[in-house]
Amino acid sequence: MIRWHAKAGTLLRFAAGGLISAPIAIGVTALLHETFAVSEPLAAAGGLGTALVVNFFVLRHLVFASTLTPILRQLSMFLASSGVFRGFEYLGFLLLNVLLNVPYLIALVAVLGVSFILKFLVYDKLVFARVAAAGNTRKTARRGT
Repeated sequence: MIRWHAKAGTLLRFAAGGLISAPIAIGVTALLHETFAVSEPLAAAGGLGTALVVNFFVLRHLVFASTLTPILRQLSMFLASSGVFRGFEYLGFLLLNVLLNVPYLIALVAVLGVSFILKFLVYDKLVFARVAAAGNTRKTARRGT
């Protein structure tokens, strides 16, 4: 069980990170659709993809900065989990926008909002965990640090 009071600072930083990446996803989506006449589903894919790149750097360096996981392992886990999240977000967007005729920006905001808590849990407990990976712990112990 998560002790939310102990996670409040991290959750606030995660929310601040969302304040950076969510407008990127929404802004790129709107820019592609409104300015370049890209279809709504394809524009949403472009917006979510752009946010993916920004997310790793924000999460690694600003939100979960005390992580001990080696960066390449962490990047691999982040890309895999983010790919799954983005896929579900896109499917959720298609469900709301295409099947239920929800306006595209409202659909995108709703999908990003629901995934916020799920991402926090996965990133905090798995991807950006503050404990060293088993291989990394052994290396540190051998060096005596």
